[in-house]
Amino acid sequence: MRADASSAPNGEGVLAWLRSLRGGRRDAERRSPWRGDDGNEPTEWRAPRFLVSRKVVPTLVLLFLLTLAAARLSITLGDRYIHVDGANHSLSTITELLSTNLKLMAANGAPFDPASFVNGLSDRKVLPANVLLFVTDRDGMILASIPEDASRIGTSVYNLVSDPRELLAVEEARRIHDIGFMGDRAIAASAALPSDEGRINVFWPEKDFLAGWRQKTAISVSLFVLTGTILLLVLNAYFRQSRRAENFSGLFAEAHQRVDMALSRGKCGLWDWDIGRGQMYWSRSMYEILGMEPTDGVIPFSEIAPLMHPDDGGLFHVARSVAEGRIDHLDQMFRMRRADGEYVWIRGRANVTHGADGDIHLIGIAVDVSEQRELARRTDEANHRLKNTIENISETFLLCDSEGKVVICNSIYRKTFGLDEEDVAPGTPIDKVLRKARRPIRAITLDSGDAGPGESAEEAQMPDGRWLLISARRMVDGGTVWVGTDITQIKHHKTLTMDSKQKLLATIAKLEAATEDAERKAHQLSELNVSYMAEKERAESASRAKTAFLANMSHELRTPLNAILGFSDIIRQRTFGEVGERYGEYVDDIYMSGSHLLRMIDDVLEMATIESGRLELMSEEVEFSDIVRESAAMVEPLARKKGIALTIEAPETLALISDRRATSQVVLNLLSNAVKFAPEAGEVRLRLRKVGDTACLSILDNGPGIPKSALATLGMPFAQVGSELVRAKCHGTGLGIPIAKALVALHGGRLRILSQLGSGTLVSLRLPVESLAASTQKPQNAIAQPGKKTTRRRTARISRAAA
Repeated sequence: MRADASSAPNGEGVLAWLRSLRGGRRDAERRSPWRGDDGNEPTEWRAPRFLVSRKVVPTLVLLFLLTLAAARLSITLGDRYIHVDGANHSLSTITELLSTNLKLMAANGAPFDPASFVNGLSDRKVLPANVLLFVTDRDGMILASIPEDASRIGTSVYNLVSDPRELLAVEEARRIHDIGFMGDRAIAASAALPSDEGRINVFWPEKDFLAGWRQKTAISVSLFVLTGTILLLVLNAYFRQSRRAENFSGLFAEAHQRVDMALSRGKCGLWDWDIGRGQMYWSRSMYEILGMEPTDGVIPFSEIAPLMHPDDGGLFHVARSVAEGRIDHLDQMFRMRRADGEYVWIRGRANVTHGADGDIHLIGIAVDVSEQRELARRTDEANHRLKNTIENISETFLLCDSEGKVVICNSIYRKTFGLDEEDVAPGTPIDKVLRKARRPIRAITLDSGDAGPGESAEEAQMPDGRWLLISARRMVDGGTVWVGTDITQIKHHKTLTMDSKQKLLATIAKLEAATEDAERKAHQLSELNVSYMAEKERAESASRAKTAFLANMSHELRTPLNAILGFSDIIRQRTFGEVGERYGEYVDDIYMSGSHLLRMIDDVLEMATIESGRLELMSEEVEFSDIVRESAAMVEPLARKKGIALTIEAPETLALISDRRATSQVVLNLLSNAVKFAPEAGEVRLRLRKVGDTACLSILDNGPGIPKSALATLGMPFAQVGSELVRAKCHGTGLGIPIAKALVALHGGRLRILSQLGSGTLVSLRLPVESLAASTQKPQNAIAQPGKKTTRRRTARISRAAA
């Protein structure tokens, strides 16, 4: 495949030659399947775009529904206004007609008879349906009504309205009013009787004159709901169809990605060569093989031809053979130049296909076989080295395959057994070789107890007097190898060295026994180590489970305990009334026990947080003297209650870099323990001083003391020391000292406890004035300037042993 640039400059020579073979130039207007509408190669492939985005359709549907709802609401409110205005106009007309009739009666001097007047109105059907008319006297008592209702005659018309002032406003204004009437709304009008003898009050309930409007509105709302439901169903179907399209697109993209990944991992590339147009399409993995930037377009012939190695031929000859029909497939190895200039070996396999319009395509795969070629080269080198090694060894060597034919033989074997190269040529049957070989004078078969299946050894004495140790071994593939070692000198000195051999054998036996004993002990040690590791892992898992359990249970217990404390405190303070004396004592006991239990839970949670390595310390400049005094002030009430003399010896200022909350907790725990275990009318002394670059705090009490045997377990979680009487008087969880030791260790400090039975206990606390991080990074600025706070955050990671 040699590319000839003179015969195919830029690929045009190949294209012209192929077009002439196919019967002339194709229609220039025909477009390539890879070309765009403008005839240019597209930079990337794009999926067809929809005219309307999937997000626009739901928005338009919702806007349509909102517009329809707004129009429907506007029309409904307009219809209501029309109905209300018509009712007002009708009632106003009726009122004017009544006023005119009453004025005519007064002008004629005719007496006014309520019953006759009401009957006349009823006969002439002047009033619309459901309109109520009441004739009242000056005090508002009903004299007659339409429709006739004897139960209301003699009652006050003001009882029918929700607020009499509204009816008085109607009488004074002489216009239509909206008032409350019989538990509902109604429009009302009024006309005065002749000689101011009373009034005629007309009421038209709102539910009656708006009945038609409500019916029409109900129909409109039903139609709108039906229309909206149909549109929402259509929109739901649209969404489901869109989701299915997305799922299919995702499956297609995933399958495409899998194919690309498989091709990339297998160093394979797909290619489609349009012979007629001189264009080739490559998959993304093909670009990766050649280290080129992937594109979704096609590559012209003129860009691919220079990538071929000059010694491997060119694409022109392949195209000629395909176009002339001499080949219908391709299976060839060639080299192509990568983007970095290096050549890689490619094995191309393809078949010739014909399109519907007669286009000739060569479609197939290209596999990077550079590693296989390199492996084959290294294998050849290894075989050559192996042959040289076998030839240069001092032993005789003969190898045959599973069929009993010679594979390789060195010259030492030929000389020893008197054979020529033709006698041991590869492929010669081993029986033929053994018949021609020089036979030994004597052969002694050696029995070896540790010999495996297919292994044998014998000592052979050759005619020239030499002794050979010939070992035969069956290979895995069924072949056999013979190795002969010259042992002549060994045989000559064998008689002289029998005694030495016996001694040597005895020594070897002892060494073997010692070796076996050492191996047995090593095996036991290994088993013990495995058992230890398993027990260690199980212990660590149990410890982690315990820590997680304590943390979870502490949170779960705190919630109901807060409720118990809150409600018991409310009862103690008699917020909602007095309680009995006995119940008051019970509530005090509940509150005290709950408070004690809450402190225990807080200690357990604090210890679990430290052991799990989740405690975070905030380092800042604090005043240690103030912390000591504040802690002493907090325990002073308990000391005063027990009559304990609390003595504090501290400088005015002693600044250090630490976590304020943790430091306060440590001091308060230690001081509380001292006051707790000090006897009645005892003494507790605090002394704070600076020793070198550390702050030293000593707390001394004259309590019962701690035995030396218990000091080792004092820092362990939940460990309590002392007599049963002391522990009964001083309740606790045994976590105060472990928490304090852990927090001090996190600060880089040290906590020591010295005690003697009957003489009290001394607790010594040392904390570095500068934090470890500050002293390591910037020693000259370890202590912050006054007025400035230096904050550093570090996560506490402390092992269970340190805690």
